[in-house]
Amino acid sequence: MFRSIKFFCLLLSLTITAQKIYSDPLTFNQTDSLTPILPPHSVPFTIDIQLANVQIPGGLQTYVFGLDGHNCVFLSGRTNGLHGFNFGNDNFPPLEQNTNVYVLDLKTSEVYVKSLADPSSGLSQSEIDSLSVTAAQFFQSNKTLYMNGGYGVDTNTGTFGTKPILSAIDIPGLIHWVKKPSKKETAKQHIRQISHPIFQVTGGALYQSNPHAPFLLMFGQNFDGFYSAFSNGVYTQQVRSFRLIDDGYALAVFAEKYNQPNPNYRRRDLNVVPIIQAKGNSYEESFLALSGVFTLDGGVWTVPVFINAFGDSFMPDPLDENTFKQGMNNYNSARLGLFSKKTGEMHTLLLGGISYEFPLNGEFLFDAEMPFDNSVTDVVIDKNGNIAQYLMANSYPFILSIFGSLPGGPLLFGAGARFVPAGNLPNFSQRVFSLDSLKQRTLLGYVVGGIMSTLPDTQFATDSAASPYIFEVYATPR
Repeated sequence: MFRSIKFFCLLLSLTITAQKIYSDPLTFNQTDSLTPILPPHSVPFTIDIQLANVQIPGGLQTYVFGLDGHNCVFLSGRTNGLHGFNFGNDNFPPLEQNTNVYVLDLKTSEVYVKSLADPSSGLSQSEIDSLSVTAAQFFQSNKTLYMNGGYGVDTNTGTFGTKPILSAIDIPGLIHWVKKPSKKETAKQHIRQISHPIFQVTGGALYQSNPHAPFLLMFGQNFDGFYSAFSNGVYTQQVRSFRLIDDGYALAVFAEKYNQPNPNYRRRDLNVVPIIQAKGNSYEESFLALSGVFTLDGGVWTVPVFINAFGDSFMPDPLDENTFKQGMNNYNSARLGLFSKKTGEMHTLLLGGISYEFPLNGEFLFDAEMPFDNSVTDVVIDKNGNIAQYLMANSYPFILSIFGSLPGGPLLFGAGARFVPAGNLPNFSQRVFSLDSLKQRTLLGYVVGGIMSTLPDTQFATDSAASPYIFEVYATPR
């Protein structure tokens, strides 16, 4: 979900007939200054993005997914574009909640679809509601996809809220139910659920570093009621941790820990990414929370937060001139990571989305409305822990817009999209690729769905839609 102040900005923009004026960074962001964006010359690889020959019927954004071999299953999310900013109760139309389960066969480029409302699903309406939310957190452990929270409708009452539900989904089983079910097979056979207040979060991130570590539920908010202009949820402002007992039949949560709220963690709809860093003669796996929204003044967060496997966190000093301050790709988007043992560098590619800072005609400009932007950047942590952001030379291919206020312009991709790894490179845990294994042009994976916009700053609901497109992402060593 976007900030409600955007609605006010859009109204204001309609009264301005002159060309848009771009300002310097404003004080509503976490920091007044931003770290300069660098050219990609020192990045040891290039990337190119190509349109695949398969699509998701109707489009899908802000969903969850799980992988089993060459089959990928998608559920939840929404089938429309950017949500509304009206003062009514129709900004998240229930009919646009995704109640389908999609299975993409990456080997054959076939897509299979089946509705959770199909009589064979065996699911109640409340269970369908909990599985068709937007901005749920999710994490795959072996063959189980865990998803929790998310914002959506309660069909029985017509009200909206954040669900306190964690679902454990057997990925091969759900794929089988979609592709070739047996006569008495149901979707419910492959889905187990548990309710607990710790799960009532939307717009955050869910990870587990290893089977011996706790699950971490990072940042996000609990939004209750209809979303409308100038409304807000209750931000968790924390990293929550919990242990989950899952014997394949029953679920139980225990040892839940709510870390002390930190006003600097008032963030949602951000990219939380797994990272690997050299520590002496070994390597440490942890997480990095990049940017996100919104500050109390409606701006973006610029200083990242480091989070270890047990939920302990650290944010560098925003007043230190050497602290990295992120200006681009601030919103949740498709992303992927590569790590090099040889150099100790961790690379995180952010593939388009929504950006406070953006390039135009050789300059970097700023827009408080946070426009959609196709730019791809690489956030690099070097072996000494220093962070820099590089603008990659290539971005999404040009696809002509045929809808909205600017038909004929390029469609803008990445926001609310997911990156599905192809498995063509060795990887560390958390699906971080081994950069040292990159010897030639290699397919890393696919960007699937997300929001596609015909304008950087949308003015009407028809200016954006859920993207049906799938893109192939390739990397080539320099």
